[in-house]
Amino acid sequence: MKRPLLIGGLLFVMTLGLISPWLSGAFGATIGAQFPGQRPADMILRNAVVYTVDSANTLTEALAIRDGKIVAVGSTRDVMTLKGKGTRVIDLGGKFVMPGFNDSHVHFASAAQFLEFNIMRVTTQQEFVARVKDVVSRLKKGEWILGGYWGAYEKSASTSPSSAFSPDIAAVEQLTRDNPMFIRKFDDSEFAANSEALKLAGIDSQNPKLPEGARAIAEMRRQGTEPAGSKTEGVEFVRDSSGRFNGHLRGRGVLPLFTALIPKTFSHERRLQQTRNALAEIRRFGVTNISDMSDDEQLDIYRELRSSGELTVRIHFRPGLERWEEMVDKGIKIGSGDEWIRLGALKGHIDGIMGTSTARFFKPYSNDAANRGKWRPLMVDEHGNFVEGKFLRYMLAADFGGLQISVHAIGDEANNVLLNYLEELNRQNGMRDRRFRLVHAQVIAPDDFKRLGNLRIVAEVQPFHLSDDMRWMEERIGIERCRGAYAFKTIKDSGAVLSFGTDWPGTSASEYPINPMLGLYAAVTRQSLTGEPPGGWFPEQRLSIQDAIRAYTYNSAYANFEEKIKGSIEAGKAADLVVLTKNLLSIPARELLDTRVVYTIVAGRIVYGE
Repeated sequence: MKRPLLIGGLLFVMTLGLISPWLSGAFGATIGAQFPGQRPADMILRNAVVYTVDSANTLTEALAIRDGKIVAVGSTRDVMTLKGKGTRVIDLGGKFVMPGFNDSHVHFASAAQFLEFNIMRVTTQQEFVARVKDVVSRLKKGEWILGGYWGAYEKSASTSPSSAFSPDIAAVEQLTRDNPMFIRKFDDSEFAANSEALKLAGIDSQNPKLPEGARAIAEMRRQGTEPAGSKTEGVEFVRDSSGRFNGHLRGRGVLPLFTALIPKTFSHERRLQQTRNALAEIRRFGVTNISDMSDDEQLDIYRELRSSGELTVRIHFRPGLERWEEMVDKGIKIGSGDEWIRLGALKGHIDGIMGTSTARFFKPYSNDAANRGKWRPLMVDEHGNFVEGKFLRYMLAADFGGLQISVHAIGDEANNVLLNYLEELNRQNGMRDRRFRLVHAQVIAPDDFKRLGNLRIVAEVQPFHLSDDMRWMEERIGIERCRGAYAFKTIKDSGAVLSFGTDWPGTSASEYPINPMLGLYAAVTRQSLTGEPPGGWFPEQRLSIQDAIRAYTYNSAYANFEEKIKGSIEAGKAADLVVLTKNLLSIPARELLDTRVVYTIVAGRIVYGE
């Protein structure tokens, strides 16, 4: 595949992903032109395919780094003029260099816990026991084992109850004798607890029955005399085919039995270790910036690790929208913070999610005529009824206070209402460059697409959602509404800015890894990881690889008001880079899934690959 490339006023023909040897001299003369008067570089990457993601999508050969910033981009010959005695030169042998991936949507604290222990994709008891053995080896006595989420990837249409995986607690009782375990099925329809956790809840694993207080509440509920505010109701103790209680529990009363026992948060030491594990995962996949929505302790941990030199990803941090007044009182505005930890944005929610059929739609779900989804708490009164303007007041106040707003909206009605709110924001607070982030923008009504560009929306989308969710989307909302689902091409063509992320670690119903290759693959193929459907799911919405890369780099920096300091490989910008085994511009889309990171570089330091 060839395309014309205009560089320095000269027109060349360059094969994407390959700079021909006969071109290198002329190429260097037009881009390089020496770098007189500059101090030697700390590091030079040479003999590479450097995809800059600048305004012209320039391809070149080399770059130089000094003091954590890019100081030169051009031909190998010219960039090498910045080599000094202390310069480290890395010959990449034609490998692909691009800006580091900027993930616009992660839940870091949840991901750190999820990495510690999850059995979402586990299908055998052997795997389950191995996962438990691994987590126990890293825990102190008395620390809880939580999470689980088994069953999320069962094929309900073809999997019989007898063959579906269900964790055998008896198999791990000896392993977990010093650690209470309370884990759950993905939809909270079933829970599992070991003997230690049951004992703490006042339940004898050999002769299970509700503890006295819970029994009393259950009996009052049965008689209709339950006191206001009590939450415990019937609990079923599940038994196996031999009649033995197997540690599994069902019923809405299960969670209240354990909620008071489980610590609200892990120890600081445990969270530090979880954070270090998650940072290693991020580095492994070439991610150099994340937009995170965790708790304040996680923010403190980031600061702690930055002080010790252990923070290896830049953080754009977003607390909840309901905290707008606190942020304003502290003088926090867009751009507050520094080059490592940036503040000034807030995140709100309008509706639920597709995975649990709680996303809010104009019409009922196709497979549930009584369900249109749910509004989130700030959208309703104490009786659950929609309240016009309650959420909008938070938006108006936060925006007026100089904060950036991002709001989760998934169903078509939720997105419509949010666009109405944004129009009202413009009317009351005035038009300005607020870069309002429409989080997910998952299902858009046909008439609302044109409004995205008119309102200068930043569509904060997660392309891998479609690869995973297509397994049940049509069943839940029907073909016609699916035409407006994950419609990345239409969103881009509307004039909105696409910003890519992962939603790592996912939901209780779906796992979304931090790996950007999954998102790139989904955006350009619109297929599952197994290549289904053959032509792609609504293939007219596929993006080019160039547009997908831009959405994962420059556009996410733009979404953070940081495009002048990162997001492309240009002199003066942060040296946040990823080196990949394959040229993303020239390989078949399927090979994206086989592409690996060679180096991850943050602020000019190699944080992965050595």
